[in-house]
Amino acid sequence: MISERLNSFNKLSFFLFFFLIIFISRAIFLELSLSKYPWFYEWQHLDYFLQIKDGDYSFLFSHALRNQFQIFTKLIYIVFFNLSDFNWFSKIWTIIIQIIPSLTLSIIITSLFYGKIKSNWIYFLLIIFSIFPASISNFYHISESHFYFQLLISILAFHVYGKFNGFKCFSLIIPLCIFSIFNMAAVSVILFLTFSVFFFVKFLLERNKVDFFNGLIVLILTMIYYFVCYNLKISSIYETSNIADSSIRRSLYLVFKGFFHQNNIILGFFLLITFSFCLFKNDKILINKLRNNYFLMLLIFYSFLVIISISAGKVQIYDRYKDFFQIFGYITLFLFLNLSFKKYINYFLRTLITVIVLYNSIFFFDKFLEMRSLTYDYDLSIDKAIKDYNDKAVLISEKNLHPKATRFPLLIMTATDNKLFLKN
Repeated sequence: MISERLNSFNKLSFFLFFFLIIFISRAIFLELSLSKYPWFYEWQHLDYFLQIKDGDYSFLFSHALRNQFQIFTKLIYIVFFNLSDFNWFSKIWTIIIQIIPSLTLSIIITSLFYGKIKSNWIYFLLIIFSIFPASISNFYHISESHFYFQLLISILAFHVYGKFNGFKCFSLIIPLCIFSIFNMAAVSVILFLTFSVFFFVKFLLERNKVDFFNGLIVLILTMIYYFVCYNLKISSIYETSNIADSSIRRSLYLVFKGFFHQNNIILGFFLLITFSFCLFKNDKILINKLRNNYFLMLLIFYSFLVIISISAGKVQIYDRYKDFFQIFGYITLFLFLNLSFKKYINYFLRTLITVIVLYNSIFFFDKFLEMRSLTYDYDLSIDKAIKDYNDKAVLISEKNLHPKATRFPLLIMTATDNKLFLKN
């Protein structure tokens, strides 16, 4: 049985099993469906590669597109481009970067589920849920990898707090918080607030005054950080502060939609069930499992704050945020495994989870097939356009490009002139 085999693994082997199956699956999806050329708005990052080729790294210290620092995305551009002898291998790099979400999801799975699953079916659902990415945009665009790095940084910070104590704990978390600032400045506020809320709740549960002061210190530092960034007009903070156009009714709808989203396997429903168990059944075993699992508590508070933040500042839940929602789906699976349902309720909830996970998988697979068809035509059009440009001096224009590339003829010619692609 799969469950018996996986349960016999030590923790490292368990982690590596999920890491490899997630990474290999996603790498295969990309190999079969992603263009060999930069896909869609990846062309907008051409300037970075021209600067790197000229030895100019000043872009590291500027805001990237969409007003994020994206320091780690820029660093991997530098490393990959230099290792590739100044050739732009967008597809290969996008495959390699899947190491980051594979690490993130494997840490979550190992932290929450190692040695706790006895059902082959639950293992099957866990694997299926993990190998299919939630955000199509992040998956196919390496320029969106700052979302991957942000999730990894946050999960590592939660994992470190759950595993270590005292000075060692904070000496590891502080660098992670700094990394977060230079990756996605605005989202870093949510990470800091998560720890502040966690310490205050921990104080209410354990009555340790140190937790109260820790929460207060983190909250004060978060406010100072926010207002310094706001006054300096750091755009990733300054622009997100303007939510005057957001409708309260729309925001409340997005809060509801966020908690009952298919990518987090309708987390809100399972949180309500858990609250009912704790309040009315006074289930001491469940209460202790929740109280003593700091990693889970941090993940729950993080999910609340992310969903509320998106709901307050946006008009919809954009595709690029769905990777956040996917990690919250593991909270749903954990709660399902640890609630003592009656048999018929258990069957109903298991069926519900199965339907949602399979729906997410089918949705991705449909997009995968669509992408595979698009990129085949996309590559053919760019191949021909570049060949005619090189051999016949025919300028590349909208007329001879795939619709997904019609915005970028000048960038394609510039990349070709600078010999960023190997000759076909």
